[in-house]
Amino acid sequence: LALSPKGKRVLSASRDNTMRLWDVAAGKELRRFDGHTQWVRGAAFSPDGKQALSGSWDNTMRLWDVETGRELRQFTGHTGGINSVAFSADGSLAISGGGRDGAPDDATLRLWDVKTGKEIRQFSGHTQRVWHVTFTPDGKQILSAAADGTIRLWETKTGRELRIYHGPTGEVRSVAISPDGRTFLSAHDDGMIRLWPLEK
Repeated sequence: LALSPKGKRVLSASRDNTMRLWDVAAGKELRRFDGHTQWVRGAAFSPDGKQALSGSWDNTMRLWDVETGRELRQFTGHTGGINSVAFSADGSLAISGGGRDGAPDDATLRLWDVKTGKEIRQFSGHTQRVWHVTFTPDGKQILSAAADGTIRLWETKTGRELRIYHGPTGEVRSVAISPDGRTFLSAHDDGMIRLWPLEK
């Protein structure tokens, strides 16, 4: 799920190969985004709420016009599916995290230019699928959670790995950064939610 910047709409990604837009207060479906051919695992609103990203196990990330439902662009390069997508705070960049069973070589993060659809760089280090990716509020770093039981902090500009957070004893499924960028939460398969300092 992804909540719009104003909190009035929500995007849902589904196993039925669609992403859908809903009115939060009314619980009403407003639009369906069709085009993916496999499970849609990731969804994200742009900072202005006018565009949306979807990531699928069909190896594509797609950019959509929220109001019309029109597909604006496809981003291709992943070979093992996409599990998570996110916009940078200014909306100019997007990050995707990939990998699934049978495709261990694509446990990567990929940085994209939203306007052109071009891949800028890859971030390699995780040894199993990347479940979740997100930018820090200032956009200078990226945080990733993976099935290898680690959380990693990356420098957006260079792709350099800045830090590895160890501790979870199972797959790390999700991370959420505080608005001030000083701490983050992680969740995963050992049944624990952990609070961490975001040490850069």
